[in-house]
Amino acid sequence: MCKPSCCNNTAHDGAGIAAAAIVIGGALIAIRIGPTVARIAHIAIEALAIVTLTVATAFTCLLVGWLAVRIVRWQNRRHHLERLITLQPARFSARQHSNRTYPRDCLACRDTGTVQRAIGSRYQARLCPACQPTRWVA
Repeated sequence: MCKPSCCNNTAHDGAGIAAAAIVIGGALIAIRIGPTVARIAHIAIEALAIVTLTVATAFTCLLVGWLAVRIVRWQNRRHHLERLITLQPARFSARQHSNRTYPRDCLACRDTGTVQRAIGSRYQARLCPACQPTRWVA
């Protein structure tokens, strides 16, 4: 039996065997090293997830604390301003108008004779400095 001349060339057979040996050797190395690399990658991903969750939790705690402080400060400021701005309604009666000894209304105490004086965070009733000297003389 006779072979054509292109089939008798055996020089390329060595390269094919070497390529197959390299592929088989690479597969054996991948089988040995693969689980270790997979374990390392799994540990790295878990560590990254733990760090991410820790940072997110810390940030959330800081945000909630900051909001709580802002809300408390806002409430205190609003409450303090309400106490300072709240005006007592004028309580005039017919008897007060008929018994007046001076010709005009007192703007400081609205003819009650006392004013609220803020001392620290408390209010104390004091004699009106605007109209009491007039009443003392009369």
